[in-house]
Parts: sequence; structure tokens; C-alpha cells
Amino acid sequence: MTLDVLKLFLAVANTGSFSRAAQVSDISQSAISKRILHLELHLGHRLFQRHGRGATLTEAGKLLVHHAETLLRDADQLPQVIGDELSQPQGTVRMALQASISWPLLQHLYPAITKHHPLINLQITEAPTRQIVDLIQDGRADLAVLSDWGHDVLPQTEPLFTSRLLLVGPGQDDCLGRRSVSFEKLSTLPLIVSPMPNGARILLEAAAKERGLNLNVAMEVHSVHLIKKMVAAGWGYTVSLRESLQEDLTPGQLSARPIVDPAMSQNFYLSVVNQRKGSGAADVVAQLIRDWSAATRRYRAKP
Repeated sequence: MTLDVLKLFLAVANTGSFSRAAQVSDISQSAISKRILHLELHLGHRLFQRHGRGATLTEAGKLLVHHAETLLRDADQLPQVIGDELSQPQGTVRMALQASISWPLLQHLYPAITKHHPLINLQITEAPTRQIVDLIQDGRADLAVLSDWGHDVLPQTEPLFTSRLLLVGPGQDDCLGRRSVSFEKLSTLPLIVSPMPNGARILLEAAAKERGLNLNVAMEVHSVHLIKKMVAAGWGYTVSLRESLQEDLTPGQLSARPIVDPAMSQNFYLSVVNQRKGSGAADVVAQLIRDWSAATRRYRAKP
């Protein structure tokens, strides 16, 4: 069964006559009759009641009219559909993200892509800063979001946002009872932090060295998720961005206070280094990341 046969079927249905259908279709009546007969045999149902005044649709014929019109309409729209889809950004975008901001970012990014850019697929690697730099330099990532350490060695890197670092402890912890915690006090607490060279860890070590202090590092853990679980269990304290704590502070699993003397913050950068030819997908994802950063700027400014 072809689209041409369906067009002939509709010509007979619309004119009510094989002879009139032959006139409007510029094909012989016998040829139309033969093709409609083959269609009826293929479907296993008679489509027309033939009589001296012409042809009347059977119940099966009436049902086929609706489906044939839909099929032909969809077929006519195929060039436009294909053209529209090819003009849309599409393809796989390989992203490398630091664990501290990966989930807050993806909560914004994934719904926006699935709703407005369904032809873009995300391939995500969550990694420490050093590994992200390697992924970018080796061409294994199209774009990255990373913090201070390493951004200066990457191409096409732009400032994205600055977020304040907080000292984090278990919910309702006595050491976090005040509005803020001094860095000197922080240095005495048992810390559960990422190994060097992690962005926040580098800032902590530099501040401690400048003040002649030694950090009390109780444990080094690569997983942000695991660190938060350990802190919630009362095993120690950590330092984290506000963004990565959004879902932990409200239920009271964790508590957090700004660090002062000095106040500490971490800068994040966007690096777009591999824009796939003709797809524009990496540009779209990069802009959505910028939009997320701008939309949450007021939240980051909170003390």
C-alpha cells in the first residue's frame, strides 16, 4: 500500500464516482478500479458499494477516510518537520561538573533542556577540579563548570558566579549556635574535607598558612554526598557552598554558618571549549548555565 493508492481512494470517496475520480486524478478508470481492488484485498474489507450511480463508502471505507487523510497530511508536512528538526540544536553535550554545584545546576538544566531542546542529550561527569581540567585539555568534555583552581589554564573561560563558603555541622550543633564562625575557631574543629587539590580545600589551606594555623583534618573524602552524611552523623564538620546544602538545611539534618575573619568565598567559571560543528548544542547548554547563575544570584547574596 502506497500514498498514491490512498490519494486515489480519497478521490473516489470525495467524488462518489470512479469515473469522476479518474478525471480529477488524470488516470484511467480501469487503473483506479484495479488499484482500489488491490487495496481492498490488502485490508480484507470492501471500501465501496458500487452501483449505477457511482460508489458509496462502506463502514470500513468511512473509517479509512479518516486515517488516510491523517497519513497524507503528515506526509505532506515531513519536509517542514525534517527542516525544523535539523535547524534545532541537537547532539550530545559532554559536561564536566564539580560535585559541589552539580545537583543544584542540573535541577535547573535538565528540565529546561527536555522541555525546550529535546534533541540535546547530556553526558555528565562529576569530578574534582584537577580531573575536570584534564577532561577539558584532553578534549573529553565540551564544557565545564569549575572553581578557582585550574580555570586560568583553560581556554574560553568566563566568570560565572561567586558563592560564600559556610562551615557545616550536624543539625542544632552547639558550635554553630552563633551567627558566624571565625576561621580560627574553624581550624580547631575536626574537619571532613576533600583531598587536595580541591577548590575549597586550597582556600582553607592558604588561609591557615597565612595565619600560622594548622587545620584539624580528621578525614579526607572524595564524595560530597558522603561527607554530608558523615557530618549529619556527628563525625565532624565540613566547609561547603550554600548551593550544595539546599536540601539538607531545611529538614534540620545539617546546620551552617558563614565563616568570618576572613570571610571566605569560592569563584566558579564556565569553560566552553568544544562546540560541535553546526549543532549549536554546547552554546545552548552554556547559555542555560548562565541563566541559572543569574537567577540564583540573589540567593547567593544571603548571609
